[in-house]
Order: sequence, then C-alpha cells, then structure tokens
Amino acid sequence: MGDILFALYVLFWIIILVCTIYFYLKDKPSVAHSTWDHLINDFSFSSKEFYTLLTKELQSKGITGVRFQRVALKEGNIFSSRREYLRIHWKEYHFDICAAPFGKGFFLSWWLVYNFSYLELFISYIPFFGPWLVKKLFTITFYKIDTATMFMTFTHRSVLSVLDELTVEEGVPLIRDDERKPLLNNIFNR
Repeated sequence: MGDILFALYVLFWIIILVCTIYFYLKDKPSVAHSTWDHLINDFSFSSKEFYTLLTKELQSKGITGVRFQRVALKEGNIFSSRREYLRIHWKEYHFDICAAPFGKGFFLSWWLVYNFSYLELFISYIPFFGPWLVKKLFTITFYKIDTATMFMTFTHRSVLSVLDELTVEEGVPLIRDDERKPLLNNIFNR
C-alpha cells in the first residue's frame, strides 16, 4: 500500500511539473524579424475587407503551406480590449497584419515573427548554459535567413499590391518608394 501511495505522490508532482511547464511555455515569446507600417491620409476602408483581399492575393501566388487565421490581440494588459489582426503562418514564421481606421486615415502595419520551438525555449531556460546550448543546437543557417526573407518579401509585396490597387481606385497617391521598405531586425539574436 505504501508503494502505491508513493507512486501516486510522484505521479502527482510529475503532472504538476508538466502542467507548469506547459502553461509557462504556452504563450511563447517571439522575436520580430521585420516590421512595416504606413498611414494613408484621407482614406477609409474596412479592415475585414482588406484582410479578405490580402488573403485572396496571397493564395493566388501558389505558395504551399501558408495558413491564414484571424486573431484578436490585446491592446494592452489582460483587461484591455482586443484588436483583430490577420495572422499568416508559414514554416516557423508568422505575420501579424493590422489594418485599422485611424482618424481620417487608414493605418497598416505588419510584424514578421520567428516562433521559437518549445524545445528551444525549454533549453534556453536552463540556468547558466541554456542560451549557449540553444545557439549550438539550433544554429542559424543561410537557409533560415533566406526563408525568413522570402516569406517577408512575398507577403510585403502582396500587402503593397492590394494597397496600391485600392488607393488607385480611390485616387489616393501611391506610397512613395522610401515608405515601402520594411525595417529589418536581427531575428536570430538570442
């Protein structure tokens, strides 16, 4: 009887440990590879309709493995309201795209995010040598950099294509070349 109680006791603590790790890692931190934003003055358009047009544009490109999802991200703390974004997944990356009215204008922004795997996160939390171990086990290759850049270019050009089509129809000037460039960050800085 004592062995059964001891086994249940150990099992209980293992379950507690696994649940703690799961909930701790559930909202995985992310690193933005690149960002872009633009405000179009004197232009009004539906956010939901923009997301629909962008989804159709991206689907027409024939890239396999791309998934689309509407997500409600918090504007601030846990009690704040939420704003709808279009999330586009591909491999270990995702785009969060915001389209929203702002004053008399229309604001667009996107964030290309690298999603760390649960294993990367778990190893990185090992005291003292976890970050070093992650760098050794999950090396940054030209392939990783190239795939992030391909996904960014593919999606950014589609955002601009949809935006150009909408603004031309409304007689709004096109976005200048210097305003079309995304801001690149060091995505793999750990």
